[in-house]
Amino acid sequence: MISLIGLFFTLIASAYSAPKYTAVLVDKETNNLEVVELKDGEYKSIKTYHATLGKVKGDKEQEGDLKTPEGIYTLKMKLTPPHLKPKFGAMALYINYPNAYDEIAGRTGFDIMLHATDTPSRLKENFDSEGCVVVNDHEIREIEKEVRLGLTPILIFPKLTDEYRKPGKDPAIRAFFENWIDAWEKKDVTRYIDSYHSEFKAQGKNKDGWKAYKSVLNQKYSEITIGPESVLYYKHPKYWMITFTQNYRSKLKNGGWGLRSRGTKILYVAEEAGQPKIIAETYTPLMW
Repeated sequence: MISLIGLFFTLIASAYSAPKYTAVLVDKETNNLEVVELKDGEYKSIKTYHATLGKVKGDKEQEGDLKTPEGIYTLKMKLTPPHLKPKFGAMALYINYPNAYDEIAGRTGFDIMLHATDTPSRLKENFDSEGCVVVNDHEIREIEKEVRLGLTPILIFPKLTDEYRKPGKDPAIRAFFENWIDAWEKKDVTRYIDSYHSEFKAQGKNKDGWKAYKSVLNQKYSEITIGPESVLYYKHPKYWMITFTQNYRSKLKNGGWGLRSRGTKILYVAEEAGQPKIIAETYTPLMW
């Protein structure tokens, strides 16, 4: 009886244990692909692999330039045979290039993947892909086990240094995020919009359009709460990415409920005049 009770509480504790947040780090200088866990604001290495990258060095700018993009992306979709061309081996994980930041920068291209190959000899080369990140069949299967599609990021660096290995330890970016949330919930549109980059674009709106949109909502609602959960910070030489679960609640001035939603929010934060500013953001609703 005691062992059964102990097992019961062990299972309950396991069910409510802290979730595991993983990421894939790619270092173009060393051709290393590292699977890591983001824990307590810093990366803990799980395993490192050799990766073959684009035939042309540098950051991807346009379709067909054979360069591997540099930035913070998510692994959004998985394909396996027979729905995958043989040249991509056992599996391909699609990278969401171009992301919202790339679109603002005018970067083009498609079908950038982390994939395997049916020609293992290619993996002896450091640069032999059309812009993708390539490993072997066994490795892609190992990596995929650590991936949550649509959530797990892949960060591709020109050079990965220690500066980028503790993204959640930076007090400035944490303070920036907390100020943005506070301004949003207090309906302080001046302070809220000051967190946005001059080149901001989202939902077809620029910064002025976004301010006007939020001002209308502030007039409509008497109360707004965001309730951010699972806030994660990722740092790259080009920009930051902040992800969190957004629990949006609003109340109308007559006391009734306004909009209520729960989903994943992604902020792309770039520096402007020496200060962090949101240059793009996306929101994906979660199923209840």
